[in-house]
Formats: sequence, C-alpha cells, structure tokens
Amino acid sequence: MADDKTTANNSPYPEGYKPQSRRERREMEEYAARLAEEKKREQVELASSEQVENPRVDEARPADVDAASASAQPEATDSEDSKEEAEGVASTADKTADETAEKAEEKSEEKLKDPSTMTAKERRKAKRAEQAELTFAKAREEDRLGEWAWVQVREGGTVVLYALIIAFLIKTFLLRGFYIPSGSMEQTLQVNDRVFINVAGSYFNEPKRGDVIVFKDSQGWIPSIQKSANPIKEGLSFVGILPDTSSNFLVKRVIGTPGDVVESDGNGKIKVNGVEINEPYLYPGNQPSELAFKVTVPKGKYFVMGDHRSNSADSRYHISDGTAFISKDDVQGNVFVVAWPLNHFGLLTDESSVFSSVPSPTSTPEK
Repeated sequence: MADDKTTANNSPYPEGYKPQSRRERREMEEYAARLAEEKKREQVELASSEQVENPRVDEARPADVDAASASAQPEATDSEDSKEEAEGVASTADKTADETAEKAEEKSEEKLKDPSTMTAKERRKAKRAEQAELTFAKAREEDRLGEWAWVQVREGGTVVLYALIIAFLIKTFLLRGFYIPSGSMEQTLQVNDRVFINVAGSYFNEPKRGDVIVFKDSQGWIPSIQKSANPIKEGLSFVGILPDTSSNFLVKRVIGTPGDVVESDGNGKIKVNGVEINEPYLYPGNQPSELAFKVTVPKGKYFVMGDHRSNSADSRYHISDGTAFISKDDVQGNVFVVAWPLNHFGLLTDESSVFSSVPSPTSTPEK
C-alpha cells in the first residue's frame, strides 16, 4: 500500500486541490483519464522506438562463424558502404520519429492542460470550445440540458444581432423600404405598394426634375389626427427589417429645383422657367393643376407634386402658409423600384425627358 506522500506526488493536480463543483470534478476526472491514456500511448511509442533502434538479430551458429567471416573478407568494402547507407536511413528515421514525437507531445500538452493552472481567459476559451461540442444527447446524459439550452439561445441571439446590424447598415447607407398608404401618386404608385429608395445615391446626387422622392414631413403637412404609432412596427422599421409604415414620410414627384420658376394659371398645363411641360405620368382624367400659382424655388429647396393631382395635397396647397418647399435635408432618397406586391413589381420610369426642353434658371436662387 502506497504512502500518502507518494500518492500526492503522482496526482495530476496541485497538492491539496479540491474541486469546487460537480462540473469541475467531472473535468478533473476527464483530465485524469486523458492523461492516463496519453501516458499509455507514450509507453507504446517508446517500446516501438526501442524495437526500431535495437532490432533482434538471430544468433549465428558457432560452426558457421569462421566460414561467414572468411567469405566476407573479399566484400568488406561493399559491406561498409551498405552499413553506412543503413546508418543514414536509420538516422533519418530517428529524426523523423523525434519530430513526430515532439509535435504529439506539444499537442498533448495543449490538449491536456491542467484547468487549475489556466488563466481566466483560457478557462473561458476552453469552456466555450467544450460547449460548442456539446450535443443534446450528451447534455441529457450528463444532466446538462440547462447549459445546452443556454448555448443555443446565446448562439441564436448572436445570429439575430448580426442580422439586425446588417439590416440597419443596409437601411442607413444603401437601400430603405417604404409603404405607400395613400393614392396621391397613382398610377405610378398604388396604395399598399412597398417601394425601395436609393439611399446611397442621395449622398452623391441631388434630386432632379421628374424624380419621385421620399421626404420627411418636418413641416406638418400630415394632420396629427392621421398619424398613428405602433412601437413594434416602428422598431422593426428603424432597423430595416420592415418597410417604413410610419406617417412621418411623404412621397411626391419633383417639379421644381432650386432657382426654378414654377407656375400655372389653373386652366392649363404647368410651366417651368416659362416652358410648358407635358406630363404623361398624370392620373387619367386629371388636369395638371386646377389651382393657379406662381413660385420661385429657394436655394436648397424643392417644389413637389403628386401624380394624382386631384388627390394630392402637395406644395401647391402650402404656398399660403410658407411651407410649400421641401428641404434637401428632409429628402431620404429617390424611389427606384416597386418591390411588392409582385404584380406591381418593376423599376420606375425615368421621366427626366419631360423637362428636357426646360432651360436653366435665369437667376441665382435666394435662401
């Protein structure tokens, strides 16, 4: 029977170390089992290497010794060359075996590192690696279902978080979806259409005549009684998961840019910088404008109108209260595609040719 001192020295753990939990006890037992298996493997490899270095040689019979040495004298040179070649092969084999043994030892040391000697960071890394290999069957067998469930929730939450971040970045810098709640842009856009705007393009290009833009209602065009709030939908819209369904944005077509003079006598077509335009996108049966007006678009502003003129409270109806012009800072981007429903899917037609004959402004726009 071994004494206490010998037992303590042979233990793979520090003297007096005791596990603090059932999990740590299990880790120590697994570590001890792996260590024993590794030692057994090393003993087998050592025995194999000894056999390679000291191969068994059958003992020659005494009667044949003299005859063998006598017959070997003339071929001494050939025997010496063969011996040197054999020694070279054995040396190469020994070197390869030593390198393999060193790599195996390094890998074994890394794998069998004592948990009690790890840093906090190493412990967390090892624990995550172990949890990544934990299956449902193993968790149920080892009574670790709670730990397995937490790992699934954590990994699923990480995937969802990354998806939200990506969606937010796309919505902020590339594309953004919007919902069309009214018929002010019929027939170009229908009620309940889902459209996308080119956010990236708005950073490098300014809206031009004929563009359909989405802009923030910073001037209160929409009556407060028509505005509704849904925190869940607004949250999903904010990160870019859902198209924006809030009542804080409007969609109209740009008719006048900074410096343009836009006018109508209320009985005919609209003029821009003195040139009458023909608008093919108007809702069937609608007049260009039944309201007489004449305005000059200020610097950094836009004059916008809906394609369904008889159903659009656009810039014409806000001239008297001083909020007719849309600020460049409120423009979110140009609508370029109808994404949903599928029977409305398609790119918007570029209507810039409608204004091709319109000259540039004759005067510098005022602020």
